[in-house]
Amino acid sequence: MTTEAAIPSPAPSPFSVPGVRQLLDRRPPGRGRLYGVVRWGGAGIFAAVFVALLVSLFEQAAPALGHMGPAILWREWNPAKNQFGAGIFIVGTVITTAIALIISVPVGIAAAVLFAELAPRRIAGPMAAAIEFLAAIPSIVVGLWALIVLEPVFSRHVEPFFKKVPVLDALFHGPALGASLFLAGVVLAIMVLPTMVALSRSAMAAVAVEDREAGRALAATRWQVARQVVVPGARRGIRAAVTLAMGRAFGEAIAVAMVIGNNTGVPHSLLSPGASLGSAIVNSFSEALPGSLEKSGVVALVIVLLAISVVVNAGGQLLLRRRKPTTPPRGPVDATGGAGGPDPLLDLAESAP
Repeated sequence: MTTEAAIPSPAPSPFSVPGVRQLLDRRPPGRGRLYGVVRWGGAGIFAAVFVALLVSLFEQAAPALGHMGPAILWREWNPAKNQFGAGIFIVGTVITTAIALIISVPVGIAAAVLFAELAPRRIAGPMAAAIEFLAAIPSIVVGLWALIVLEPVFSRHVEPFFKKVPVLDALFHGPALGASLFLAGVVLAIMVLPTMVALSRSAMAAVAVEDREAGRALAATRWQVARQVVVPGARRGIRAAVTLAMGRAFGEAIAVAMVIGNNTGVPHSLLSPGASLGSAIVNSFSEALPGSLEKSGVVALVIVLLAISVVVNAGGQLLLRRRKPTTPPRGPVDATGGAGGPDPLLDLAESAP
């Protein structure tokens, strides 16, 4: 006679205990209906406010838009001749934003790598908090500091130095006045740097610990793991940081208006005074007479800036959601939950001795 080993039965789920599921399923009457009303009501209010904003802006800008037509995108701004074009301002906005990204993106990614991977926690924490604190400083304070402190330094030392550097002297020529497109771009870089550092650091911190341990198991140094594992794994989060930084740089007005020089002429150098869409709106709105064509032209500049911001953010979203139509990727899940691209661990293994 054989005896069979007793197989323990699985422990019952707490949700299978009589009465527990009924207790959890008890909800106040109408709770689901109330949640739906609140949710759709909030969405409807937001949509109504946005539509009302657009309608009011287009209503105010209709005279200038009808007067200029599509030429508003490339004509000059000259109220004396009833010309209210945004061409020069768009150029100034693009130039200052490009300078800001050229400075802030590599510096921000390097700082994020330092704080997330290389520096000791007792040092990385306070340093990261100090940089992120810059985001809480009002833009007018940054602009006033740049006007009082940075402008004399740039006019006496920084701008004359770049005028002597080969190759760069083609971009930096003319008198060093301090207030210029270059200084405005540097100020924007300072203002968007906290966004780059905070979001890039968060994306790097979300990379799986197993990926880091696998890199160290291949005898990689901490720098190699950070460069070949962490940064590629956080690439989508870094793209999101760049998109948000670009959006803020496009829309900044007060600080830029204080250091850009506010010249509506065509800039021939990065040292030339210029104007951006934001600075032009700040400087021209208070000077324009109510109900005049110039006031309508200023509101048209607001619409142009809004359209550019929407296009930039939409392009960033499409870039983040881009998928390769090839075979399933072999890479790990990245910091934002998407998988794709080459596996950095395999690349690290191939380069390991």
